[in-house]
Amino acid sequence: MRDVFGSRNWVFWWAAITATVFLKNWLPTISNFFQDSGFFSPENFPFSLVQSLNAWLDQLAQGIENAIQFDPNAPLISSPIFVPNWILAVIVGLLVLAGAVALYVRALKSSAIGDDILTLFALYFILRIEGYIIGFTNVAPLENAGNILTQNPLAGFWILMIALLVLVFIGGGVNSRRAFWRGLIEAILIALFLVPTQTATALSGFFAALYSFTNLLDTNLVFGVMWGLVGVVLALTRLTSTQTA
Repeated sequence: MRDVFGSRNWVFWWAAITATVFLKNWLPTISNFFQDSGFFSPENFPFSLVQSLNAWLDQLAQGIENAIQFDPNAPLISSPIFVPNWILAVIVGLLVLAGAVALYVRALKSSAIGDDILTLFALYFILRIEGYIIGFTNVAPLENAGNILTQNPLAGFWILMIALLVLVFIGGGVNSRRAFWRGLIEAILIALFLVPTQTATALSGFFAALYSFTNLLDTNLVFGVMWGLVGVVLALTRLTSTQTA
């Protein structure tokens, strides 16, 4: 994180925030677009694709369950020890999940951001499949966890965001600006598809806050002077630390 949020880089953040003054007239338009356009809805294309795929997976899982008549308590191995069938479901679930994580770690090292996004979307749907697999076990704790994944789409979303955070750090997000910003862009894009209305509202609030800041900076002399002094201090800190290094 030092390359992004380290004290030597605060002056660049100050400059970036200050530069939004030149976008002051555009910020309300952008904020209103995310808030009032009505485009960012789960019922609108392309965001509706996620709901359609979820429904298809639900039907597929139900069809498989009805077709194979899986009995989780039947013996997978009866001698020399008794191993029930639900152990097989757990093993398959772990293998599927491990394969998905390994795929994303590999994608994170590539130069194409599309690889990451496609893999993360695949991971989201794999988590849903995972929910059905562990639901087949008929073991209360595992079955409850499976129900959370299949019946609450937000659960899969937050698991995906946590996985993205961890995997970005594995890919160098702690020390790499590229990995950090790449992960942030991916998180926003994925959130727009999985929870479009909530994400659009958050983005609208962000741009509205920027507009409020630029308006305050433009109209409040005291605040403007103080903000300028902050920039001077940060610039001197940057120069001093560079010379020391």
